[in-house]
Amino acid sequence: MTSTRPMIGVTGYYVSADEGYGGKLRGNIGQAFSLIGEDYLRSVERAGGIPIGIPLMDDDSLFPLLSRLDGIVVTGGEDVDPKQYGETVDHRVGRLSLERDEFELRLIAAALAARKPILAICRGMQMLNVYFGGSLHKDVSDLGATTLTHNFEKIPRWYTAHTVRLTQSLLQSLYGDNEIEVNSYHHQSVKDVGRGLVVAAQAPDGVIEALVHAEFDNLLAVQWHPEMMAVRNDAGLVPFRWLIGAAQTETESQTDSTHAAPMGFGSPLR
Repeated sequence: MTSTRPMIGVTGYYVSADEGYGGKLRGNIGQAFSLIGEDYLRSVERAGGIPIGIPLMDDDSLFPLLSRLDGIVVTGGEDVDPKQYGETVDHRVGRLSLERDEFELRLIAAALAARKPILAICRGMQMLNVYFGGSLHKDVSDLGATTLTHNFEKIPRWYTAHTVRLTQSLLQSLYGDNEIEVNSYHHQSVKDVGRGLVVAAQAPDGVIEALVHAEFDNLLAVQWHPEMMAVRNDAGLVPFRWLIGAAQTETESQTDSTHAAPMGFGSPLR
């Protein structure tokens, strides 16, 4: 690719035609929708990239699209189906999107195989952990009575709710500090860390707030929502600027558009 502005694919919600709740969006009742959060799109653009929405699609469409993209944002959203990490649904689990789960697992596999930089946010981080064989707390209350509140739905989306301690050099370098303030909009969290993943940040109560991978430099996952923080504070753009830089570096280093898939990345590592 010759463009100086990387093309960044951004995942989103899939609202099926038969959900039967949530109200009418646009168009006619009975239609399905693919929805991409505006904050993600604007953050990619402000960081120097060109955002491209990625709806659910089959592999015949996904692979050609991915070949034209320079990086991926796997975004927040619904709970991850506990069956994806070998557990069952209970009263703590919220809305699920089984179609989205399956698609994003395929997308992550394809992006890793094609050496595309990945920024995973909130649900995206949880999805990435599940892909590598990890598991989730169905609710942060599993961690005990001293757990902080992590899901603030009635305050501005940019509001910083708690601190996180940065424990890996990548985030320490990006932020120029060992501790930052973040917003918080999740009730599930990483439990068992997936193979190869390394904890890169934690909240004061021990909740895992960021992950990197020991073998893949072009992978960063955060539990907070930097795209929401970015509407008031440019610090929210830090992960997106990392993604743009990683995409530019990877594109420049490629001499061939075809890459063999690394062993074990054709399907989730469960």
